[in-house]
Amino acid sequence: MGMARRRSRRGRSRYWIQRAIKRPGSLKNWMLRHRAEIKRLTGYDPFTRDGDIRMTVLKKLKNDRDLLKRLAGSHATTILRKINLAITLRKLSKRR
Repeated sequence: MGMARRRSRRGRSRYWIQRAIKRPGSLKNWMLRHRAEIKRLTGYDPFTRDGDIRMTVLKKLKNDRDLLKRLAGSHATTILRKINLAITLRKLSKRR
């Protein structure tokens, strides 16, 4: 019933953003699993007291590819996309 997964030339889906929005907790779950490592490497707890993801941690992970590679391994590109999407959606929600 869902949207057909059409692939572009390189084999990636053209509709990755639609699938990412349908999985809203995937970045948070990844950060929960790697919480201790993220805290040790960035110096910040990745979550605020409210349970939201801390923007400073997202920006550090986005800007430091080596750090992200150490944490995510072969999934670094996927996690980077999720981080970029989270930052973009946060900006959009603050505009309103």
